[in-house]
Amino acid sequence: MKILIPFNSPERISEFIDTGADEFYYGFYDPEWTTEFGKFADLNRMSGYGRSSNSLNFDTFLKTTELVNEAGGSSFLTMNPGSYSKPELDYIKTNYLPKLSESKVDGVIASDINLIKLLGEYNLDIVASTICGIYNADIAKAFIDLGVKRLIVPRDLSLEEIESIKAELPEDVKLEVFFMRNGCIFSDGYCMGMHRTEAGATCSFIRNHYKTFMSKDYDFGFRSKLEQNDELYNRNFHMSACGLCALYRLMKAGVNSLKIVGRSDNPDLILKDIDLIRKNIEIAESCKSEEEYLRNMIKPENSDFKCQDGMQCYYPEVRF
Repeated sequence: MKILIPFNSPERISEFIDTGADEFYYGFYDPEWTTEFGKFADLNRMSGYGRSSNSLNFDTFLKTTELVNEAGGSSFLTMNPGSYSKPELDYIKTNYLPKLSESKVDGVIASDINLIKLLGEYNLDIVASTICGIYNADIAKAFIDLGVKRLIVPRDLSLEEIESIKAELPEDVKLEVFFMRNGCIFSDGYCMGMHRTEAGATCSFIRNHYKTFMSKDYDFGFRSKLEQNDELYNRNFHMSACGLCALYRLMKAGVNSLKIVGRSDNPDLILKDIDLIRKNIEIAESCKSEEEYLRNMIKPENSDFKCQDGMQCYYPEVRF
């Protein structure tokens, strides 16, 4: 199993790889794109956070992929907003795809079907973003028919659903799952919101904004349950998500890559996650059963909080 990490620090490539990272995903910024299409036209899902999430320009991105390749890692470019317009696709075809096709990039993470078709014309390896909403094997096969060689499944799938999709995939198609850090209360494939510095994201706005509960008949007990449920989810659900308990089962299912989320997160925290995952992969590989792995696995250092109610779990069914 490979560890895929969010990447924004080219000067630390060797440090990440030495700790155990195998794959890097990152985007770039382009001032000319913004001049052409405006500040609300995203190049990728995190463009709204500016250079805190995309520290490289296009030329520096290309050079960085060479450095990652030389260090023994793999690079994946994020081009995964909700959609692109026809003029934006024309711009991408003219300004990015010719150079990308000659670069060391290992894959392009895409969400727009028209972009996916374009990438195929340039013989670039295509990764179907989680925004593609691959909730079952039929959807997976539809993207495979478009030339996709790697699938990122939604973070709200159960282990059983992931296993059922993986079992139907051709051997040359890889599967990537969410594994550590930033979760979400929504499905990316059905979220029409944007990630921006002005207001965060739709999910964070809903978490933090004042709410008024409305019901046809006022009932104190029912209202109390609503408020308690809202408080529980606002305070705890996927604030710092974790899938470590599911590692053994994901390994046995044949999942290829474990994804750490957080392109704007502190690199030192990413390093801690890489180290923890790598050690647990080694433990899982030495275990003969899931029960043995769960007895011997290394839990996150804040497990007293993370593990108390399952609200931080990507795959709570392992423990509950």
